[in-house]
Amino acid sequence: MKPRILSFVFIPMFVLLLAGCNQQQDTRQAESAAAMQLHADEAKQIAKEAYIFGYPFVANYRVYLDRLLTKHPLMMGADFNEFAHMKALMPADMPDTAQQDTVYSVGVIDLRREPIVISVPDVPDDQVYMLQMGDTTTETLPYISTVTTNNKAGNYALVGPDYQGLIEAEHFDGVITTRGQFIMMLGRTIVFDPDDLSPIFAIQDGLVMQPLSEYLGKEPPAKPAAIDFIAWDEKAASGLGVFSYINMTLGWHPAATFENDLMARFAKIGVVPGQPFSTDGLSPEVVTAMEAGIAEADQELEAIARDLTEDFNGWNWTGAEDLSRFGTDYTLRAAVALRNIYPNDPVHAAYGQTFRDSSGDQLVGTTGYTVTFDAGKLPPVNWFWSLTVYDAATGAMYPNPLERVNVSDRTKGLSYGDDGSLTVYLQHDEPSDHAHRANWLPAPEGEIYVVLRLYGPKDAAINGEWQIPLVLKQ
Repeated sequence: MKPRILSFVFIPMFVLLLAGCNQQQDTRQAESAAAMQLHADEAKQIAKEAYIFGYPFVANYRVYLDRLLTKHPLMMGADFNEFAHMKALMPADMPDTAQQDTVYSVGVIDLRREPIVISVPDVPDDQVYMLQMGDTTTETLPYISTVTTNNKAGNYALVGPDYQGLIEAEHFDGVITTRGQFIMMLGRTIVFDPDDLSPIFAIQDGLVMQPLSEYLGKEPPAKPAAIDFIAWDEKAASGLGVFSYINMTLGWHPAATFENDLMARFAKIGVVPGQPFSTDGLSPEVVTAMEAGIAEADQELEAIARDLTEDFNGWNWTGAEDLSRFGTDYTLRAAVALRNIYPNDPVHAAYGQTFRDSSGDQLVGTTGYTVTFDAGKLPPVNWFWSLTVYDAATGAMYPNPLERVNVSDRTKGLSYGDDGSLTVYLQHDEPSDHAHRANWLPAPEGEIYVVLRLYGPKDAAINGEWQIPLVLKQ
């Protein structure tokens, strides 16, 4: 009984001592909290940085993951870890600068449970395909393509951040590692003959995506925990609401060691990977400053996105710089995601786009223009090139009775000059001259823009030796 009596006797004194300690601790905590209280200016800057860092994650979620989850037609009914293949050319009235140069295959890969193996078939030498993969930061991973495989059959393991096992190299032709738990797949098979897509279908039929355990004939690991995906809502994602989506998506891509300080800085305003976002504990002044930081970031990204590409003869040209990989340039990464998410690397494709003629005037279909490739200066490509006109109001190609939405080196019946030059006529009305009609690219009546695509561009197109031609008024 003595221990109990002693305990009872000394409890009051202990409680008094503890209370005194707690008072001192509370004072120190209050002082510490006051010292750490966010200043509005600092909160604004952190919000701006966090928004720029996280914007590509949200753009990726909106464009790919949410569309998979909601069975958007773009995903063609695919589930996670499945290929979905288009079986036709893009319709001419498809918006968003679609094209009829390639046939798409898409997929969203979930690497949380185990690696995924992507198998490709032997492909004829005269055919071309490219499987572009990107993580949730919108960084492009190494391609599986005609360039990287030389059209030989192969099996490639895609390994995420959570896998703890061994990958036996002898089973694979390549291993691609990523910090991303979710990977976007955008496959393109090039159309060499629009009247015969059977070679494309043969390539698509040979593309296989399967879990590592299935590929090796072993038992699969346990399923990962289900994710409570936040349904995409444009209004909910505005203002500070975007941080709910950023927090969710950051949780699918573990930060690199060199990003730990950034994560600690973002946590000061409630931006924490995998955690619900809340402004609880933040003053109204700080919350207002955070909103201002997001607005400022939006303005800066819009300005940068407008000047992302080199200006060559009035064209915005992507061939001079690789905009598919960013390193630690988070601002560039966000601006690219804003303008054109997951662009190809220039080894596979380079694009030129213009809304204006050589005088700087807006292109209008009823005005009429020429694009002339001088003798010996056709676009230098390993595969092919195409010139497509678009309705500036809709971003769609132009459906027309001629059923010609582009002119390319595959277009039949083109009329070349005696010296080998080629002039393309962009206009709404049918030309009266027979030679001009042969090279006519029909355009809608109103404002238009033009895209020149080079597939498999040669070095001359990338290093600036070859110059994209001017768009001249007729």
